[in-house]
Amino acid sequence: MLRQLDDPTLTPDARAEIRCRAAADLEHRGQYEDAINALAELWQGIGERPALEGLTERTAAEIVLRVGTLSGWLASAAQDKEKQEAAKDLISNSMTRFKALGEPARAAAAQSDLAFCYWREGAFDEARDIYNEALKRLAEQDPELKAKISIRRTMVEFSTGRLNDALRILSDLAPTLEESTNYALKGKFHNQLGCVLMFLGKTERRPDYKDRAIIEYTAASHYFELAGHTSYRASAESNLGYLLYLVGRYQEAHEHLNSARVLFLAVRDKGRVAQVDDARALVLLAEGRTRKAERAISDAVRVLSRGGEQGLYAEALTTQGRVLAKLGNFPESRNTLRKAAKVAEAAGAVEDAGRALLVFIEEHGERITERELLESYQRANALLRETQDAETIARLRECARRIVAARLTRLPPYRHRSLADFWANFNLTERVHAYEARYIRRALIDAKGSITRAARLLGWDYHGTFQSMLDEGGRHHDLAHLRTPLEKRNKSIIRGSRRQRRRTKRRTIEILHVEDYQLVADAVRNTLEALGWKVETCADGAEAIKILASNEPFSIFIFDYDLPGQNGIELTRHARTLPHRRRTPIIMFSASDIEPEAWRAGVSAVLQKPQDVGRLSETVTRLLTKDTTGRK
Repeated sequence: MLRQLDDPTLTPDARAEIRCRAAADLEHRGQYEDAINALAELWQGIGERPALEGLTERTAAEIVLRVGTLSGWLASAAQDKEKQEAAKDLISNSMTRFKALGEPARAAAAQSDLAFCYWREGAFDEARDIYNEALKRLAEQDPELKAKISIRRTMVEFSTGRLNDALRILSDLAPTLEESTNYALKGKFHNQLGCVLMFLGKTERRPDYKDRAIIEYTAASHYFELAGHTSYRASAESNLGYLLYLVGRYQEAHEHLNSARVLFLAVRDKGRVAQVDDARALVLLAEGRTRKAERAISDAVRVLSRGGEQGLYAEALTTQGRVLAKLGNFPESRNTLRKAAKVAEAAGAVEDAGRALLVFIEEHGERITERELLESYQRANALLRETQDAETIARLRECARRIVAARLTRLPPYRHRSLADFWANFNLTERVHAYEARYIRRALIDAKGSITRAARLLGWDYHGTFQSMLDEGGRHHDLAHLRTPLEKRNKSIIRGSRRQRRRTKRRTIEILHVEDYQLVADAVRNTLEALGWKVETCADGAEAIKILASNEPFSIFIFDYDLPGQNGIELTRHARTLPHRRRTPIIMFSASDIEPEAWRAGVSAVLQKPQDVGRLSETVTRLLTKDTTGRK
């Protein structure tokens, strides 16, 4: 196209139109610097109004649209909020010009680009309304432009959790795009369909949807490569990496996310690089590489905080809050998660705000007051009232169950239990300790983790005794996670005796949970790790037999009954034949009605799944305390 500019007979309008077409094509391929060069003197800078003297109104409208859309991409990549607003003003101006010229198709195209700017910023309701207006404006004109706008519209539905609506729109589009030769448009279609199928597969537990999503992402990458569109190909790689993370294929996830990062760096898209870093942090966190996850998410938050894409910024803050909690930096984690919810809600991303509050409850439910816990849940429930995400709904229900369980334990003893149930297996010492633990927990929370201040609240002049209660082996060591982490002291020049060092060494609580249903396994892990305990999960009975035979120093076992390989009863019997496992407490946590058989096999406690998840921490604490007391 640009070679045509050598023709000296071209009018200024014809030359400008050639430059606009070339810039649009280069922009479509993600070659933004080349697009700027193609515009030449028409480009005055990101968000700057172009020089339009001597040009017709039609040509001027096209130039303003081209400069506006290119400015929007570049301002978003640079995370420059002021320039993003200037880009929207330019696109709006071009739309007004096309309307005045009586060109509804070009006005609709401009309207679609304006909606896309709002979507990038997380203003989803505004974006949806503008897309709908653009589609109405087109009526039956320009099927390819209509398909492009419809695909962009599904991005809004996807971002707001309306996955089935997005799938319906894309399914209706499939016949139209089958005959298209526009590779970039076909790539966008397959990429967006992959996104919808991926999340529907996750929320509706449909493995076939996830398999289809992999196929769609592969097709998208192929078409984007044919179209020469680096940026969109990077998006397909990023999406594929995230899908592999969801199915637990972490190494492959890293490979595709690293590929996406390189491609986004090549087009200097800092915002999308930050999104990839957010996904990388989630993978690293799942692998237990928390320090590396912290570095990755810190880079992402720093970049996104400077831009106008508040929805993406809120997502990164939520990931950062979770990482900080896993690192034990609880005050900073709480502040970060509150900020994530506030930023997301202000941007109109209400479900992201609700999910940030869910993470807040999951990570800090044991460290905050009952009032703050209840207020956080009520707010999350209001924000997530229209969600279609089954996993989010399950998490919301689990948070509600935890709150109800916590409140029930505070009711008078006979209000919710029969007399016989109340006195069954009653132990006065355990009840006194449990009652004492309630006030110690409240004192630690109100004292913000300070042992000295908490001791004063409890009426104790000397906090040394209190400290010993929270130390490993103390009767309230399960509350130790509520205190402020001890500062590292300078090493003493006087070395203690070997006996002293042995006596002060802390015992780590390690729990083996054998469960083949991932949702339950995750719920148990979250519940117990919130108390500072280490949980290893195994999904196969035969594999659990090997773990039991090892010398891993597990403090307690939690077995499901229905397992592949060996069932929970068989695991219990086997554990009781091993000398180093004979006295290890075993909890049978199952939905099956096998309580008599479980007791005969040698379990220490039986809990029903899923209603007794809230009793797990209490039961583990009781068994560990009993085990410690017995050894003393």
